[in-house]
Amino acid sequence: MIAPDPPLAADGVVLRVPDDGDASWITEACNDPDIAQFIVGTPPPRRWAPSTATELVIADAAHAEPLGLVSLRFAERDPGLAAVGYWLCPKARGRGAATVAVQLIARWAFDELGVQRLELTTAPENVASQRVAERAGFTREGVLRGLVATKNNGRQDGVMFSLLPGDLG
Repeated sequence: MIAPDPPLAADGVVLRVPDDGDASWITEACNDPDIAQFIVGTPPPRRWAPSTATELVIADAAHAEPLGLVSLRFAERDPGLAAVGYWLCPKARGRGAATVAVQLIARWAFDELGVQRLELTTAPENVASQRVAERAGFTREGVLRGLVATKNNGRQDGVMFSLLPGDLG
């Protein structure tokens, strides 16, 4: 796993490497219906390389309270392309932590890892996640029909967002 050193931090949020103590709250959070519906159990599109990814805990900088997770996955054949994913525990929503986390990992990806394009995909009905993408500076590109395999062997559309290095202020 690739990890920033030192940990990324801004606006009361810090991104840190998960440790053994994180397993219980992550398991509990993944039982939240919103997280389960939109994230857990949905395999990423095949072009993302599983071995070239990082997953960081989004934590409150003042109290070290875990708030959620943010991930970065690189494309199998294009190291300049990566995908961002994130979720927050129910109690952490509505405070801007996801937006800050996405901006932090995006800047790190561009400045330190040589990424040239970030993609972020949400379910069409996941309006809250789409708002995070827009607040973080991503541009909505459109709906990709049948993009993601679902738990019931169907296909689900995905709303595609992108961010280029020049998009960050």
